[in-house]
Amino acid sequence: MQTMIALERVWSGRMVMDGEMPFPAGVAFLPAAHYSAEIASLPASLLLVDGAGGTVASFAAPENVDPPFTMHLGLGGMAKVAVFATKGGTTFLSRLDRWPDGFDVRRAAFAETFAVRPSGGAGPVRATLSAGVGQADVRFVSRGREGTPYIEGGRMFFTFSERFYGSACGVASLEAAHPERGVRFEGTILFDYGDGLFRNDLAPHLFYDDVAGEWRGWACNFSTGADSGTSGRAPGGVNAVWSKSPPLRGLSVMKAKPLGLPGMNEDPCGVWDGDAGKWRLLVSHFTPKGIRAMMFESERWDGGFAPVAGPVSEDSTGTTIATWNGTRHCLSGSADRRYYVYSYPMLEKCGELKMSPAPWGVAEGWPHGRGWPALVESPGGSPFHLMLLTMDRVNFPGMPDPNWTYGALHLYVGGKAGDRRECVAG
Repeated sequence: MQTMIALERVWSGRMVMDGEMPFPAGVAFLPAAHYSAEIASLPASLLLVDGAGGTVASFAAPENVDPPFTMHLGLGGMAKVAVFATKGGTTFLSRLDRWPDGFDVRRAAFAETFAVRPSGGAGPVRATLSAGVGQADVRFVSRGREGTPYIEGGRMFFTFSERFYGSACGVASLEAAHPERGVRFEGTILFDYGDGLFRNDLAPHLFYDDVAGEWRGWACNFSTGADSGTSGRAPGGVNAVWSKSPPLRGLSVMKAKPLGLPGMNEDPCGVWDGDAGKWRLLVSHFTPKGIRAMMFESERWDGGFAPVAGPVSEDSTGTTIATWNGTRHCLSGSADRRYYVYSYPMLEKCGELKMSPAPWGVAEGWPHGRGWPALVESPGGSPFHLMLLTMDRVNFPGMPDPNWTYGALHLYVGGKAGDRRECVAG
C-alpha cells in the first residue's frame, strides 16, 4: 500500500525588500546586499566608490518613474546588478546593469574599503542584508548529527536562497509552537574557499555537530559559475562547509572545500547513521535522463562518498532526509508536480505528499512542480505532528528570461501532536 501524507497550508508569503537588517559594524560593501535610496529628483544615481573615493561603477536611477520613489540595487555575486524601484507600495524591476569588465564584486578586501554613495537627486544610501524579492531552496537547520531540527529561543531556523538577480544564502526562522505566524529574516551566509572571495553558494544543509563542537554542512557550489575563465559549477557540485561560530544571525562566513562527489549533484541533505556507522548524503544527481535522487555514504562527513542507492526514476529536486514516527524517509520534489516519499536508504518509492492547496497554484509549465519538501517532525510544544516548508516558482514580474527569482514560501502542517497516525492516509 502506498502512503499518502496529508498536509494543509497554514501560511504563505513572499518577502520583497521587507526582510532586511543592517550591515555589521566595519562592513560597507558585500556581494550579497541591498542598497536603497530615496530619489527626490532626476537625474540621480548610486555610485560604487573605492577607498580613495574614486568611482568604480555608476547606476542611474530609473527615468521612467516620476520622483519621489525608492531606488534599489540588489547584489547577488554575479556580473549583473538588478535595479528595482518602489513607488506607491509596488516594487518592480527597472533593468539589469553590469559591473565593469574584470571587476569581481565578491572580493573580500572590498568589504571594508568600498561603499555605495548617492549622487544627484538621490538621498542617503541604506545598506542592508536582505531576503531579496523571492525566496527558494529551503532547508531546516539541524542540531546534532541525526537531523533533529535546531531550535533556539523557541524558534526553528532554516536556510533559503535570497533572490535578486543571482542569489545569496539567507537564514530565517519561525516559531516552533506557532509556525502559522510566519517567518523572520535572520541573516546572510557567505562562503570562503581561501581564494580571497566572499562566495554566494546556495542550498546548504547546516547542522551543529555536537560531537565535534562545530557548525558543519554541505552546500551547492553555484558560485563557481561566476568565476573568470570557467563555464559552470566546480566538479561534484557540492562542498563541505564549516564554522566554529554560529552562522544563523547577521552576516556569517563559513569555510568551504570540494566534497569530491562523483558526477554533478545539488540539493544535499545528510545525516549520521549510527547503525551503519556511516554518513549518508542524499542529493539530486545529474544523469543523462535528467536530475534524479541518489544516496551516497562515507565514513567521513567531508569526503570519500560512494553511491548506495539510486538514481530513482522520477525527476528530483530538493532532496531531503526526514524522520517521523521513528523512521527515516527520503523525499523529493518533481517536475510532474508531485512530492515523492522514498525509503531510507535504498530509495524505494513508497508514497507521496498530498498538499492542500498545492504550492504551485495555477502556475503553468513543468518547472513549477519542482519544489522543496523540507519536512520535519514538529517539536514538543507544537500542536502539529508534521511541518513542511516549501516554495513556489513564480518569477518576479518583469524579470527577463532566462533569469528566475522563484517566489513565495509556503508552510504546511499535518496531524495533531500526540496522534502520530492522523496525518497518514492511504
